[in-house]
Amino acid sequence: VYTSPEIFRLEQQGLFSREWLCVGREADIPAAGDYFLKEIAGRSIIVMRGKDAKVRAFYNVCRHRGAKILDEVHGKCPGRVLCPYHAWSYNLDGTLLAVPQASDDLNKESLGLVPVRLESHQSLLFVNQDDDAMSLAQYLADLPDLTRFRIPELVCGKRLEYEVEANWKLLCENYSECYHCSGAHPQLHRITESITRGERQQEIGACFNGGPMRLREGIETMSMSGKSRLPTIPGLTHDDCRYVHYYVIYPNILLSPHPDYVLIHTAWPRSPGRTEVICEWLFTKEAVSNPDFDPSDVIEFWDMTNRQDWALCERTQLGVSSRGFRQGPYQPAEDCVHTFDRWYADKLAAML
Repeated sequence: VYTSPEIFRLEQQGLFSREWLCVGREADIPAAGDYFLKEIAGRSIIVMRGKDAKVRAFYNVCRHRGAKILDEVHGKCPGRVLCPYHAWSYNLDGTLLAVPQASDDLNKESLGLVPVRLESHQSLLFVNQDDDAMSLAQYLADLPDLTRFRIPELVCGKRLEYEVEANWKLLCENYSECYHCSGAHPQLHRITESITRGERQQEIGACFNGGPMRLREGIETMSMSGKSRLPTIPGLTHDDCRYVHYYVIYPNILLSPHPDYVLIHTAWPRSPGRTEVICEWLFTKEAVSNPDFDPSDVIEFWDMTNRQDWALCERTQLGVSSRGFRQGPYQPAEDCVHTFDRWYADKLAAML
């Protein structure tokens, strides 16, 4: 399942084309005509804000003869979307605007851009290419209530992209355990401590699983210094400020609320052995608007941790590609890995 091109094709069509996937935030496209592109299962999708302020998604395909319309990953369409081939143009809501030399009987109402389902949760934008899928609210119904972290109010202070030569599932599994932390992440192990099985209950739902890690005494946040130079997210409890939570929201969101920021990774499979990862740090408006805003202590910490993890995942990809690979038993600290693998196995069985 980590190396097969056929399994990868099954995942693309049976999983990534049919599940709710987080493609960005409403703040990424604040004004009418702002858009970004996302490639999902080999299909380019436009996410755009209309003149009515509503965000919509469309396939990036002209309704004339199928030309790809937009090329820039992020951009702005001033009033219309124009196909560069034959100059068919579309309104920002996807409806057909104009056709050069159009025949009198052309039915414009039936020739708008093909829509893709798009819904929002806590300002996070999700798309789903399956018209028959349950609503996003139903899908996320048992996700823990994270409103206290004020995600819609937070501002992206840093975004990094990584190319990892490993299967996307290895990244999700790695994120789901800290069995490797003491040896692989000395800077992380210094500021957090694992919570034993007797101390915590793994959090499990239909769309996610996860669990907490406790900050050591005297540690304020996950950063190189362990100290926070940033304001705490308003309204958090004492316990919220002593723990960092880790949630895998299926299939590919890695969500980490901290006392003073929220970290979001999304893992996008590009081949059986290659994954694109987008990592975003969200801070309070108060922090970002401060002229002395400097998140480098936090960014350096997680960039180092990420690169350590990606190296482990790439090492594992090399191993699972060998004829000598034989799966060993899960360890007690890998309960979240086991939960993710069971979810995936059920999904894979339904695709076969």
